[in-house]
Amino acid sequence: MLAAGGEDALQMKELSQRAGVSVATLYRYFPAKDHVLLAILLSRYSDALARVTAENVRGGTARERVTGHLLREFRAEQREPRLTAALGRVISETSRSYSEVIERVEHLHLQILEHVAGAGQPISADQRRLLPVVQAIFGAASRRWLAGVSSPTQARFEIRVGCRLLDLPDDAIADDLLAAGTPR
Repeated sequence: MLAAGGEDALQMKELSQRAGVSVATLYRYFPAKDHVLLAILLSRYSDALARVTAENVRGGTARERVTGHLLREFRAEQREPRLTAALGRVISETSRSYSEVIERVEHLHLQILEHVAGAGQPISADQRRLLPVVQAIFGAASRRWLAGVSSPTQARFEIRVGCRLLDLPDDAIADDLLAAGTPR
């Protein structure tokens, strides 16, 4: 429903019919459309984590692996822009009452990126600190593309540049942590 018609096409009554449950049952588990969208997002990232951890990630540096992964994720978003827009909106514009689910989704995404960065092996503490920044750059590039502010080419460029942070030397990261007031 989302992929074909976007968020406006997702109607709780039709969703309940397709799911074979009453509208009351649907509302018991999903009090609003945003709850459905967050559940979809959580499910998608849970499935993605299972797929990625089952694969043998190989080749290149951590930056190259994460770049490749995020560019594939961006291509998938481009194939279903209406779905991407709905899921992007719910994770970035919802109320604080959804923060627990949003935190779980972001944690799953970081687990995926960490697995890819380390090719299934542990990554350094510095790389672990950088992954949320890379994740934020990816999210911002996707949102700008969705809003029509930037082209797919520009979004891919931003994703690539953001992933270059994973190549920062340890002393540069230490300097930035110190400047930010964060103990190493």
